[in-house]
Amino acid sequence: MRGRRAPNIINFMSQTAKKILVTGGAGYIGCVLVPKLLAQGYEVRVLDKMIFGEEPIRSFKDKIELVVGDSRYAKPEIMDGIDAVIHLAGFSTDPTSQYDPRLTDMVNHIATEHLAKLARAKGIKRFIYASSCSIYFTLDTPLEPPLYNENDPVNPISAYALSKRCSEQVLREMTGDDFQPTMFRKGTLYGWSPRMRYDLVFNAFVKDAYHKKVLMVDAGGEIWRPMIDIQDATDAYIKAIELPLDKIGGKIFNVAHENWSIGNLACEIQKILKEKKGINIALDIKPISLTRNYKADTAAFNSAFGFNPSRTFEEATFEIWDHLENDKEHDPHHVRHYGDKWYKQYFETDEGKLFKQHG
Repeated sequence: MRGRRAPNIINFMSQTAKKILVTGGAGYIGCVLVPKLLAQGYEVRVLDKMIFGEEPIRSFKDKIELVVGDSRYAKPEIMDGIDAVIHLAGFSTDPTSQYDPRLTDMVNHIATEHLAKLARAKGIKRFIYASSCSIYFTLDTPLEPPLYNENDPVNPISAYALSKRCSEQVLREMTGDDFQPTMFRKGTLYGWSPRMRYDLVFNAFVKDAYHKKVLMVDAGGEIWRPMIDIQDATDAYIKAIELPLDKIGGKIFNVAHENWSIGNLACEIQKILKEKKGINIALDIKPISLTRNYKADTAAFNSAFGFNPSRTFEEATFEIWDHLENDKEHDPHHVRHYGDKWYKQYFETDEGKLFKQHG
């Protein structure tokens, strides 16, 4: 990794959590987060259905307690000995969520309520939930969206965003002296992970720049996204289990660094590759159309977490580029790197058909 600074993490381990349950610990975020937790001296139990296989966790599988299972049906003993929960598991894209909205509600919302109740019953106060800034997008969102903060009213319209909003509501209703959840409305992530995703706009741009030398920019490049590096997002999760609960308990935070239009993002990657590699990347600008479009105000996150980005777009770009160029085992075109395509394939298997059952 090029030029990455040490994470800005305060070590409160002696006072706070020591064993962490990470649901979805074999996913895009989890595969970066879990090794960091281990490096900080935490014990980690991972609950994951392992739908995308065990290869992404190969480097740390023997250092964790792995429970292969579905969050919807987790037993109370999953919380035994746990000091804090980081709940990442669930569908993470709109296309996958729209495929079966009822299943999405069960996997993203009902499972969250189930896990939260198990945690509270065991006296676990820290429960960090992976929500999304996509709940800010609604049908009347203007082409130039306002900066949404955590107190603004929301009216999400997609199955994915609704499932995240319902989960937030459940957690807020459960908040009390005995249960202090922290909800992260994350922006669009980017950066390398052992469970790589190329259905995220930054990662897709870098891959297409490498393979096609052309970036396809949707909606005239006018749509906006709050962006967050996966390294910064995972640092924030660790800080959320270490900061005093009276500072972050029961609160929602927009977790992002900067708001970018995808047109400007494409131009930035184009400029980086021209300046550093001498490679000319073309832009294929598609017509303006209605699509997800939102900005996030990150003032509360910046203040509570003392956020500072750990690396530049350039460093994140070349981390992905180096894998594309040098990792001969990595196939960026494999369907497992595209969540909606992988789930459609998975749902046709006997295991996937059982997973799709709603009861």
